[in-house]
Amino acid sequence: MLQIVLSDSECGTLKMATHWGSSSWDVGVIGVIFGEGEKEPTQEEKNQAIAQFKAQREKENRRARPVGGNPGDVLCPSVGLDIGPISGPDVEKARFDLLTAWLGGDFPLPDCDPDDYAQRDMLWEQRQRDRERLLEGGKHGEAVRIWYSNAPYSLCGFYDVLWQLRDCDCPVTALEMPRWMPLEDNTVQSCLNWGELSPGDWAAYLPLEREIPKNVRRAIAMEWSQLREENSPLRAVVNGRLRSVGEDFYDPFIRAQIPDGIFRVAHLIGDVLGRYQLGIGDWWIAKRIQAMETQGELITVSKGDGFYRNEMRRAQ
Repeated sequence: MLQIVLSDSECGTLKMATHWGSSSWDVGVIGVIFGEGEKEPTQEEKNQAIAQFKAQREKENRRARPVGGNPGDVLCPSVGLDIGPISGPDVEKARFDLLTAWLGGDFPLPDCDPDDYAQRDMLWEQRQRDRERLLEGGKHGEAVRIWYSNAPYSLCGFYDVLWQLRDCDCPVTALEMPRWMPLEDNTVQSCLNWGELSPGDWAAYLPLEREIPKNVRRAIAMEWSQLREENSPLRAVVNGRLRSVGEDFYDPFIRAQIPDGIFRVAHLIGDVLGRYQLGIGDWWIAKRIQAMETQGELITVSKGDGFYRNEMRRAQ
């Protein structure tokens, strides 16, 4: 069985989840991270944080179960299809350039070589191999299991996989991330996407697996064909449906969180993502803040070591 996920973090976690068990967790080295400008925690506070972390991991370890399957059958054929073009004669180049931008091309990290594209090339080649493997398996009737959520990137990826398999006569099942998931230790789990799960928790969701009937697969593939034809700069979940939207769709959420006075870009991005749980990444929010500056809506007060550390304010 091929197991499909729609982000790199989900791919790595599910690969571990295939064989994860109650004895898989190795505590190893634990670090304490605090923000720039924040007061360093006392040793007592550090010890308390480490103790809480260990207790949480031990709790997860007790309920851990393996998903099963082969890590080599975990595929991630696409990422970030909610952003950018998804069709057209130059779509491959456009997606490649977008990956470059995501990995620091637009907002390079301090002390990173802007000409080092090793990670980008590795990820791009892996996506190509995974797509080829998916199509090859689908043509030969290999079973496909898709793990998806209602996050825009994931729902787009889910639609795209069914579109890719539109001519394949293979069994397809799916697990949609629920809003709330009761666990066997009387706790409840709530995540936006599969990448937020610990490896040992994935198996608890297997009872949610459902077959996708062929008529439903055709309907979803047709919807994705329409979205491909529209080829908008952005796709978002609107009233539970995947829709083509303008590039300024998330701007009202950003404006609502812009504070009075001076603010740091990274803090605004964190406030937007934390407050609204939009299921998108920081890169798009940063691009829209940058656009607001270009349009004269925001003004840079002081430049930091990278765009995220710039300080800004409203123009008026």
